[in-house]
Amino acid sequence: MIALGGLVGTASAEVTTLKIGAAQTSAGSLPVIVAEQENLLKTEGLAYERFDFKGGGPAVQALASGSVDMCICAVEHAVRLQEKGLGGKVLVSLADRHSYAMLTKADSPAKSLADLKGQKIGITSAGSLTDTTVRYAIRKLGMDPDRDFELISVGRAGAQQAAIQAGVISAGMFTTPDIQITLGESDQFRILEDFRTLAYPSHGLVVTDAWLEKNPETAAKVSRAIKAALRRIDQDHAVLTSAIKEMFPEVKKDEIIQKIVADATSGYISVDGVVAPQSYEVLGEMMRTVDPDVELASYDEVTVKNLP
Repeated sequence: MIALGGLVGTASAEVTTLKIGAAQTSAGSLPVIVAEQENLLKTEGLAYERFDFKGGGPAVQALASGSVDMCICAVEHAVRLQEKGLGGKVLVSLADRHSYAMLTKADSPAKSLADLKGQKIGITSAGSLTDTTVRYAIRKLGMDPDRDFELISVGRAGAQQAAIQAGVISAGMFTTPDIQITLGESDQFRILEDFRTLAYPSHGLVVTDAWLEKNPETAAKVSRAIKAALRRIDQDHAVLTSAIKEMFPEVKKDEIIQKIVADATSGYISVDGVVAPQSYEVLGEMMRTVDPDVELASYDEVTVKNLP
């Protein structure tokens, strides 16, 4: 668990400092960065620390244990928390489409996921969105993810790239901005399957019922600040440029930065912070395909309403 930026000076008695976990360093965190850079959090009397994890599994474990106040995670994790009796809820939707694509070697003979039958595929971690997505895609092909493929927990892009190049895995899961960085800086990779066209609530600011019940006013402040950031992004895409530079300092090429901006604002980042009912239906279909016995919470059970 790595603590990253976001602390605004020395917190005074009137400033509430939030601990926000993130499934990994991805575009899902950009609205939070914008909210901080544009002083929208400060206006609400908020500051934050962000902790980046290696996948949604460990991030949501930290949320469930109370180590972090909220999590930038797949909305699926709110459902899993509901299933475990912890009352996971999406305080603010951050992304309206899926965030991952499957990359392979540029010279791979594979034309689709089906061509990798019997081979190893990299996911970020067990129980993560990448895990669910790959299992869903394999099931849709009429195959068994445990019998016909081997899913390997690898971590994020750097490790995925190295594993693909070393032949440890045949393909791996990458998210924005790692997709744009990988393809923009190397001709050794290509997209095999692109899940980013799916209407899917890939990232939300997820909280537990216990935290929400104790902190209703703070929740309302967070919701106002992040939704204001989403509106600002929708009105002026350029505000993402400085957020991307802060969050991904390793990205030096302006053309890659602008590609990330273009991709992030082409339906991925939410414009209103509300989980679309249609995308929640897709989430349900994906989860049921992977686990027919899943107890899928209703839309109303996983979305936050009536904040003070």
